[in-house]
Amino acid sequence: MNKEIKIIDHPCGSGKTTRMIENFKEDQKYLVILPLLTEVTRVIEGSKDIEFVQPDENDNEHGTKTSSLESHLLLGSNIATTHKMYERLVPMVKAGLLDDYDIIIDEVPNVVKSVTSKSRTSIQEFYVDAGYMDVDAGTGLVKPTHKWRQNQDQVSDTLSPKILKYAESGCLYLQDGEMFIWALPQCILSAGNSVTVMTYKAEGSMLLSYLRKLGLSFRVSNDNHLEEDFRTKAAELITIEDIGALSKTNFSYTGQVQGMSLPSYATKVARSLKNLKERKLVGVDINNILITCKKDAWLKASNDNQPKPESEENEKTKSKPGVFAKNSRLKDVNWISNTTRGTNDFIHCSHLVYLYDQNINTVVARWLGDSSRAFNDAYALTELVQWVWRSRVRRGEPITLYLPSPRMRRLFEEWLYNTKTTRT
Repeated sequence: MNKEIKIIDHPCGSGKTTRMIENFKEDQKYLVILPLLTEVTRVIEGSKDIEFVQPDENDNEHGTKTSSLESHLLLGSNIATTHKMYERLVPMVKAGLLDDYDIIIDEVPNVVKSVTSKSRTSIQEFYVDAGYMDVDAGTGLVKPTHKWRQNQDQVSDTLSPKILKYAESGCLYLQDGEMFIWALPQCILSAGNSVTVMTYKAEGSMLLSYLRKLGLSFRVSNDNHLEEDFRTKAAELITIEDIGALSKTNFSYTGQVQGMSLPSYATKVARSLKNLKERKLVGVDINNILITCKKDAWLKASNDNQPKPESEENEKTKSKPGVFAKNSRLKDVNWISNTTRGTNDFIHCSHLVYLYDQNINTVVARWLGDSSRAFNDAYALTELVQWVWRSRVRRGEPITLYLPSPRMRRLFEEWLYNTKTTRT
């Protein structure tokens, strides 16, 4: 019988991580999975009476990442690591190395994501019919064959090494015969003495839909008083503004992809941001402004063959302004992804510009079994709230939030003021 997964659904900045650290017990073993290395350091340094270790997260030719993790588990160490170690944990779970661990996941992980799409013909002929891949008819689970493993170097120019890597870990599924989807391994959610996930607005995350799809038992722990206090305080701190010239601009992912190729679209966005800078953001330190949009619309990778930078700061310095940033007078502000979670690196930011109309990937929604507007809206709101709480509102200081998308503004205002508007 599956254990019940505990989901602690409390507001951003309400002290979930602090309470976790304070409640560690000496007679238990913990695996804590966090979004960022800074949070790993926080757990290690904050756990005064419980010693935690961090496995090596950088591979070399000796495969130190996997061996380091395995060594610490064999020693029974308390471990703090990041979400990118999920696939490395799969063989450890199957070997029983986590059987007596309490597993804590801080922030809802990216449990499901689209990896890549290929034509049905290519997948059928080159992957399946050629004997390199098996696809379960019921679940869509993708498994590489011995033939692919044995010949991976010779066929890497035709068959994707990334797909092979995901398939080897038991995380890969094929949807609609053409879209590869990665999903957090079910075995991790079923492992250990217990599994606890700490998050906020869980119903809008893909996690609950995924747990329902897997048939796993879970219990969500809410605090209505904490939620009401959180929202009331937030309403006092957040000033919501429109960008009138962009109210009819399509900021969905697809809309931005299509719009970036149209000079009129890109020019309109850049000009509107320039007007914002010259009128409403006069005197605001550029370092205190946070923005999101499609990544290559803001940061255009330079063609200097430099190694891929690891930090947002380095990424900005090694990139050229994208079509939205160019001529906007805002090219040096802080850009982060619209799905950024769990970081305090931008907690100083006071003015936020959200150039997105957030929607769940339709193929992923079908795979999860919920393509409803209600789920799509809940997902959009969850991602927006998490993004906004990367700013200084997290520490109780006022911010101004620019939301040009009417839909995103409506969803946020309905939540913030606890109202429902009439839709026309």
